[in-house]
Amino acid sequence: MKHIRLTRSRPPYALARALLTIMLVGVTALATGANALADGGSKSDIRVMTQNMYVGADLLPLAQAQTLDQFKAAVTLAYRQILASQPAERAAAVAREIARDKPDLVALQEADIIRTGSPPATNVSSDQLKSLLAALDRLGLHYEAMAIMPEQDAEAPTTLGFDVRISVRDLIIARVDPGRPVKVSNIQVQPYVVDRVFPTPLGPFASRSGWASVDATIGGRTFRFVTTHLEPTPPFITQRTQAQELIAAATNTKLPVVLAGDFNTTANDPQNPTFPTYQFLLDSGFTDAWRVKHPTDSGPTCCQAPDLRNPVSSLTFRIDLVLFRGDFRVKDIHRVGEEQRDRTPSGLWPSDHAGVVATLQLPHPRSR
Repeated sequence: MKHIRLTRSRPPYALARALLTIMLVGVTALATGANALADGGSKSDIRVMTQNMYVGADLLPLAQAQTLDQFKAAVTLAYRQILASQPAERAAAVAREIARDKPDLVALQEADIIRTGSPPATNVSSDQLKSLLAALDRLGLHYEAMAIMPEQDAEAPTTLGFDVRISVRDLIIARVDPGRPVKVSNIQVQPYVVDRVFPTPLGPFASRSGWASVDATIGGRTFRFVTTHLEPTPPFITQRTQAQELIAAATNTKLPVVLAGDFNTTANDPQNPTFPTYQFLLDSGFTDAWRVKHPTDSGPTCCQAPDLRNPVSSLTFRIDLVLFRGDFRVKDIHRVGEEQRDRTPSGLWPSDHAGVVATLQLPHPRSR
């Protein structure tokens, strides 16, 4: 601020006007700075988020079915549970979470499409990604899907006289608002070589998963952003093998790297059989952003009841993680979607997972 020299020759009203101008300039500068932080921080900051959107049903009965009739009944039950979970309403709740923090990049898991019909099933019952992007548009925020990793795409008969088809997707969306542009390049999508295969009355079913990544440039600084959804079921050798492939392939770069996703490895319980996967990620040179800011807070992110109607949050396991490699500084990290205010108008939790939002200061290009 310039030094203003006061003299007796300046009329009192001119002095008042000058002081008022200085005050207004200062207030404007403060407001501009506050808005910049609300919109994603300074030019050297990035804000990222991970959120499992949840299919909306307990799929365990599908794996337990022994006969075709049992399998059809299980598919019918899952389909009805999905509809009862109000996927579009829950997507709108996730959009409100995104609108509060305005992350530059969002990693989404289980952003599913449900279709029905006589084979092939083509009538769309719900599309969580489409609902999410539409809800964000209504809130005045604009995001685009940049990298989509297709997981399962399975169709099965029901007892209702039609098939149900579910297309599971993990993906990255980026904010494209003019005030906070994110330049995305080098889009990569890769399925894992090793998957779990489950027997069903209709034949073997492969639980497919993989990873997606983008190289993102914000404020002239570039980093790699990766999302994944590791296999959750035992034996956990599949999960650990996928984690090894993730590190070897997705993070094979000299750029700083941020991993964000549903890792299905319980980071807050060393006794859990999935913990070795988490330890492997740390041993591979990655830092857990949550532990940096909240070393004594377990920060659970999973899981609410399958029907999402449990009155009190039942989150127990921290499996949704933001990990980084490089000279990032963690400015903030917090959960979203875990408070009563986050519930939908129908009283549902937005997902069986809480989301995680992290604000990181990007390393200077010379430190890479």
